[in-house]
Amino acid sequence: MRILVLALYGLLLSLNSFGQNAITPASDLTLNQFSHGFSDFISSFQAKKTKDYKLVKHLFVRAHKEFLKNYRAYSQVNDIFEKGNYDCLSGTYFFANSLEQLGFSYKIYETNYHIFMTVKTSRGEVLLESTDCANGLVTDQNLIKERISKYQQSKTTPGAQLYLSKLRLFHELLPSQLPGLLYFNRAVEAFNKNELINCCVYLEQAWKIYDNPRIEIFTPILLHSIEASSLNESSKEKLTLLLRNHQQSAFHSLASR
Repeated sequence: MRILVLALYGLLLSLNSFGQNAITPASDLTLNQFSHGFSDFISSFQAKKTKDYKLVKHLFVRAHKEFLKNYRAYSQVNDIFEKGNYDCLSGTYFFANSLEQLGFSYKIYETNYHIFMTVKTSRGEVLLESTDCANGLVTDQNLIKERISKYQQSKTTPGAQLYLSKLRLFHELLPSQLPGLLYFNRAVEAFNKNELINCCVYLEQAWKIYDNPRIEIFTPILLHSIEASSLNESSKEKLTLLLRNHQQSAFHSLASR
């Protein structure tokens, strides 16, 4: 159920010895390369020509049966079609694209550790939680209000990592910002594997799309790890400069508001 969580052990790694090569960010996530099976999946719903909540329910059930089969943290969009793996974020991305093509009006909400959606139907609002295949579709308006109220409290759950504990996120997220979070997830995953160069490349892609508060908190942790790593001095200097320049840019942007 959680997203965008940095493994706590990453803060303690000495990063003594590893090898890594920079990635090519533009082609790595394949955000728009949905499979042909997805087109057939959507076409089967388009024929119904209705915005009823029953259509959303059928979409939710079939999506989990045919595509969203295994929850795996940090799963990317291509993992859905290649392995049936998904997480809260990639699952939400899947549903957002599905609902977009079916002409539904929807909203995406971001919290510290979770992302969920609400969908407007002819019979009222529906809440979708992509990672809860059993109870993740809620149509009762009172239950929807209760769940949203819990998310707004944004309390740290047992076992959750603490580097996000200072954030109090609860706001609507634009669909165009979702890829930024996917890149951020990939940056965190690279960090947990000690792949600091790749981490910086992904993080840069993330802030170009959606410069979210997680990046502000994550950057000092990454800078400290780069300094303590066995990377050569030239690489350390380049990565540090990249991150410092972004910190300054983000600070001036915030100050000018």
